[in-house]
Amino acid sequence: MQEMIDIFIGRQPIFNTNMKVIAYELLFRSNTANNHAVIVGGDVASAQVMMNALGEMGLSEVVGEHQRAFINFTEGLLLKEYQPFYPRNKIVIEILEDIKVTPLLMESLHKLKKQGYTIALDDYIFNPELEVLEQFADIIKIDILDVELAKLEQHVERIKSKGIYLLAEKVETQEQYDYCLKLGFNYFQGYFFAKPNIIVGKRLPNNKLTLLDLLAKVYDPDIDMSLLSTIIGKDVGLSQKLLKFVAETSSNNHAVASIHDAVMRFGLRRLQSWASMLALSGVEDKPMELFTTSLIRAKFCELLGEKLKGSSKEAYFTVGLFSCLDAVMDAELSSLVNKLGLDNEIKQALLEGKGALGLALNIVKSLEAGQIDFEMPNDLSAMDLTRLYLQAMRFAENLEI
Repeated sequence: MQEMIDIFIGRQPIFNTNMKVIAYELLFRSNTANNHAVIVGGDVASAQVMMNALGEMGLSEVVGEHQRAFINFTEGLLLKEYQPFYPRNKIVIEILEDIKVTPLLMESLHKLKKQGYTIALDDYIFNPELEVLEQFADIIKIDILDVELAKLEQHVERIKSKGIYLLAEKVETQEQYDYCLKLGFNYFQGYFFAKPNIIVGKRLPNNKLTLLDLLAKVYDPDIDMSLLSTIIGKDVGLSQKLLKFVAETSSNNHAVASIHDAVMRFGLRRLQSWASMLALSGVEDKPMELFTTSLIRAKFCELLGEKLKGSSKEAYFTVGLFSCLDAVMDAELSSLVNKLGLDNEIKQALLEGKGALGLALNIVKSLEAGQIDFEMPNDLSAMDLTRLYLQAMRFAENLEI
């Protein structure tokens, strides 16, 4: 039986002018001992908060049936999530104050806004470079300890005239609350009301091999959805996560009849975002670079295999994909390969570097190491191989893990 993993979410309430809780900001926490932020990658922290809240504990359990969840979105997540899987009526997307305004960011926010998501600008300090983002904002959060009073009074009326709601952060005294209320703030958050508390839950560990398989398949434009159902269905952890997400995001009350039913309801585009977020949030002890390397190798071997022939492109892809399996699974590659029941040609390529499959794998490993003294395939130049490698890198980048 798999050992359950403890998961934690920090939660701080947000109040309206009637002192009623209307939402919670959800914060990354690694344990209950220290109720403060732990420095990890921003993308990972946001992904873990989202996956734990929606896919493990259940958002209604974390914030209640009628409250919303404010979640920080890093630049990396904003630029990737064009087809979000999270419920628009329950999630407020917080844009961090250190974000860079670019055409790609503006395009992403426009799409999110068009899809009906609520957007908040976090820790807003009236930086002229960020003013262009006000057109997308439903809520602006202002750290009142970080803005001069004169500046605050100057901008409040301008912002409210645009129909944007104002949220005062870091409200720590009665005087600060009364002042912000008089100025016309709509929402309030801070230690004067409540310090963040920590919600504790449990989850099953993600099966690394299944997750890698799902990532490899879900971005195939010709994928059969029943195959994705099979991959998810053979792992109880993934199945449970998907069913919770479908329950949280479904607009009707129809019961889910099967994993395949859940997959079809979720749809391919949302499955892609979900799988990427799972990978980002759920492989606790492995850097994502390891997964990226596996996918680059897989795609390179597949592209090279299409030119070398001899074996199916799927076999080439599998060799590249499983070439990092020992590092991912913390086990000897030979024992893992034997357990997977792989074809002998694939085994020999992985363990001994033999055959056309082994040649492809040796080449991509050499390119990673910056070496050029490898056996050159017939009719292909070093420039051809470099182009294939760059193509494989773009493939892995587009998977958005």
